[in-house]
Amino acid sequence: MIDLLLSNPVACAYALVGFALFGLTLQPGLARRYHINLPIIYIALGALATLLGFPYISPLSSELQAQIITHSSELIVIISLTAAGLAIDLKAGWQRWHATWRLLGIAMPLTILALVFLGSWTGLGLAGALLLGAVLAPTDPVLARSVQVGGPGQSEDPTRIALTSEAGLNDGLAFPFVWAAIALSLGTFDWVDFLAYDVLYRVGAGMAIGWGVGWLITRILFSKFGDAKNERSSPLIVMLAATLIAYGLAEFVHAYGFLSVFIAARSGRKHSPDPEMRSADEPAYAREAHESADQFEGIMMVILLLWFGTFVAAELWTQWRWSDLIIALGLILIVRPVVGLLALIGLDCSFKEQFKMAFFGIRGMGTIFYIAYAQTHGAFEDIDAVWRIAGLCILLSVLLHESLAGWLFNRSRLAIPAGERSTSETHPV
Repeated sequence: MIDLLLSNPVACAYALVGFALFGLTLQPGLARRYHINLPIIYIALGALATLLGFPYISPLSSELQAQIITHSSELIVIISLTAAGLAIDLKAGWQRWHATWRLLGIAMPLTILALVFLGSWTGLGLAGALLLGAVLAPTDPVLARSVQVGGPGQSEDPTRIALTSEAGLNDGLAFPFVWAAIALSLGTFDWVDFLAYDVLYRVGAGMAIGWGVGWLITRILFSKFGDAKNERSSPLIVMLAATLIAYGLAEFVHAYGFLSVFIAARSGRKHSPDPEMRSADEPAYAREAHESADQFEGIMMVILLLWFGTFVAAELWTQWRWSDLIIALGLILIVRPVVGLLALIGLDCSFKEQFKMAFFGIRGMGTIFYIAYAQTHGAFEDIDAVWRIAGLCILLSVLLHESLAGWLFNRSRLAIPAGERSTSETHPV
């Protein structure tokens, strides 16, 4: 049987991806009664395929394979960031997104420091330890679908808003630390360049470009020539166009494209005819664009999770050490919850809500992108160890967070009608 499968691996790969994609269509119906951890199933299927002898791509094997992983994960992250930006109805602001700013400004830097310490303890050099902290500190917008807001016009609660907005912003805000690790690995780190260029210029330019692209495309979109005024025929194309324009322009001027695409989506929501997008007769275009982004993201997620399973089974599984497990469990069960709760002290919400915001720091595709990116731009002697530790963190995060999300989040979501007015207006974060 195995020989028969391996006689045509390309055909088998098509069928495997097809079955995996079809599984996505069953999730909403199954979620009404059961919570099925689809990401871990896809990882297991990828691992099984490798154990049966299917070929796989390893970022540690060659520059080309590392580039393939870099750009594949890059694409899914930017689409996911657009979806996250479109999903949130609540306008940004210091009081409304108070929990978000705390998680970004306090929890993320403390997580990086803790992981630098743990990485150094396990034998990583300073550059490798900083890279480990930078890639594992941000939460993931792709695999956090189960704890994020549902989309434009759907019910929202402060916890989901905080986790969605945090995931939308922290990928871009982690990039300065990734570049610091790259500079350290090359022996070119300079504090002035880091603060002036990597932090101030690249963050500021990325946000400015995103805001401008979102404003301009929305003005055109809702003009008499735009797609929103002509039968709403191409929300997927518009979503992809806006994402790629924002990302491409930002990267062209060496700004942070991850920030740019999220800010572009938020700018588009703000400058649409109904900025709050809460009225019963709101334009359907925002919902259609979000659904398009969500579906495209789901397709890419399936493919990359299958790949991750192959990578785990082929290489990482035999390399893991007890110290890796200590770091992974320490990050998921101690570091993120503790620094998250510290960041949220005094927030006007219950301890249960604070704990959910602190605990559900899911790791995933953003981490994969950052490691592959740093590998192709730096000179890390211990990059294999970074892959090894981060891979175990991602696997355990998918296993624990995705399984617990169904218990702590999805029950309450199913109890609220999808079209109900957002509760975030009366309970601002």
